[in-house]
Amino acid sequence: MKIEGNQLSYSTSDNKSSFHYKVHFVYSGEDKNIQLKKFQEQWKAGIFKADMGQIFTDESNKTILVGLGKADKLLIRKISACFIKLGNKLSKLDGVGYHIYLRKELTTQLSPEKLAYQIVTGLEIGYYSLNVLATKDKTKKKPGSITFTTEDSIAENAVKAGINKAKSVARHINGARYIAHLPANHFTPEGFVKRSKEIAKENKLKITVFDEPQLKKLGMNGILSVCEGSDKKAKMIMLDYAPPGATKTLAIIGKGLTFDSGGISIKPAGDMHEMKYDMCGAAATIHAIGAIASLKTKIRVVAAIGAAENMPDAKAIKPGDVYTAYNGLTVEVQNTDAEGRLVLGDVLSYVSEKIKPDYMVDLATLTGAVIIALGHEAAAVMSNNSDLVDTIKKASLESDDRVWEFPLWDEYGEDLKSDIADLKNIAGGRGAGSITAAMYLKNFVGENIPWAHIDIAGTAWRKKASGTQSNGPTGYGVRLLVELAEELSKS
Repeated sequence: MKIEGNQLSYSTSDNKSSFHYKVHFVYSGEDKNIQLKKFQEQWKAGIFKADMGQIFTDESNKTILVGLGKADKLLIRKISACFIKLGNKLSKLDGVGYHIYLRKELTTQLSPEKLAYQIVTGLEIGYYSLNVLATKDKTKKKPGSITFTTEDSIAENAVKAGINKAKSVARHINGARYIAHLPANHFTPEGFVKRSKEIAKENKLKITVFDEPQLKKLGMNGILSVCEGSDKKAKMIMLDYAPPGATKTLAIIGKGLTFDSGGISIKPAGDMHEMKYDMCGAAATIHAIGAIASLKTKIRVVAAIGAAENMPDAKAIKPGDVYTAYNGLTVEVQNTDAEGRLVLGDVLSYVSEKIKPDYMVDLATLTGAVIIALGHEAAAVMSNNSDLVDTIKKASLESDDRVWEFPLWDEYGEDLKSDIADLKNIAGGRGAGSITAAMYLKNFVGENIPWAHIDIAGTAWRKKASGTQSNGPTGYGVRLLVELAEELSKS
C-alpha cells in the first residue's frame, strides 16, 4: 500500500508564469490603498476589509489578497486556514499555481520558517482529495507549482527549511487521512500491517507484527476478546525508530478499530458508518513515526498499535464476560462498546514491560463524552505527569493540534471496581466518561512511566473544516506527535 506523495512542487526562485496567481498579504487599515478596480468596489461596499482570514480574488488580474487583520492580533493558525481553502481552489484547476509574496513586515513579525510550514501544510491538506474511490470526474490535472518570494536571504533560507518540514509532515497527515477515510471493507487490520510495512521500508524502521497465534501465546486477551465476533484477525504492530545518539525513548500508542459496531452492545444505526474512523489514533501513530523518522529527530520513537474489528456474532464477547489482560488483571466487560480501552490496555502494558520508555503517549477515539465536553476544536489530554503534559501543551501550540487538560484524580477510578473481577470496563452513569476511561487505562501503564492519554474522538474527523483542521478525517495527532518528539529530543 504505497504512501501518497506530495501533490504540489515548491521553490523560492522567481516564477513569472502567467498561469500563477499572485498572492499578497494585507493588514487591516492599509487595504484602502490597493489599486485594483474590483477590490476597490468591494472595499467601498464593506465586503473586504482585510480582516484576519479574509480572502479576496481578482480573477482578471490573477491576484489573491489574504487579510491579516490588525498586526497586534495576528494568528498564524488563521493564515494556515486560508491556505487550506486556497489549496482546495488549486485542486480544481489544471497546472495553475501560486506566487506567494512574503513581505518583510510579515517575516519580521512571524518566524519565516513557521510561516512557510503553515502555508505549505495548509496547501497540501486543501489540495488533497479524499474522493479516492470515486469513478466519475477522474480527469487527470497537472499539479501546480508554488513559488515563495521574500525580501532578504535570511528569510529565504528559513522559508526553505519550513517548506521541507511541511512537505514531510503534510504527506503523512494526508496519509493518515487517506487510510482513515477508507471504508471497513477496504481497510482491515491486515491493511494496517501493509501500511506499516511501507512506512518501515521507506524509513528503514524495525517492524514487528504480532498475529493471532502470537497474541494468544502472549496472553493479549483484551485485543483478542474484541475480535472474537469478527472474521478479521487481530494484530499488534510495533515500529521502532532508533537514531544514533538518541538517549531517550518516546512510545506512541494508537487505537486501531477498523470498524466498531459496538459488538453485542450494538450502536444505533444512525451514523454507524462513521465508525470506520475508530482507527484514527493508530493511523496518526504510524504516520507520525514516519514523519519523525523522515525529519531525523534525535529521539528514539516506538510506535505500537492494536488493530481489531468489533462485530456481533455467536462467538463475540458478551456483557458480563471476564477476561485476563496481558498484565494479569481480570476485567469484567459490562459494555462491549467500550472496547478500545481493552485493546489499548494490552498494548500499553506490553510496551511498558518490554520497551520501558521514558515517555508514553496514547491517541484514541475513545469516548463520545469528550465531544460533549470539548466539541470538535480540541482533544482532551490526561496524564500522570505534569512535566509531560506541559510539554504536550507546548507541542499543541506549535502544531495547532489543540489539547485541553482534564484531571486524573484517584476518585474518578472508584466506580471502575468490579464485584467479580479486578476491574470493570465502564464506570456506569453519564458523568466524566472521558476521565474514567483514562483512569481505566492508567491500570495498564508501567510504574514510574510518564504517560498521557489523548482522547481524539472529537478531533479525528469532522463534518465542517475549522482552523487548521480539514473536514472529514483530519489527520489530527500527526503534527502534535512530530512537535512532541522534537520537544522531548531537547530534554
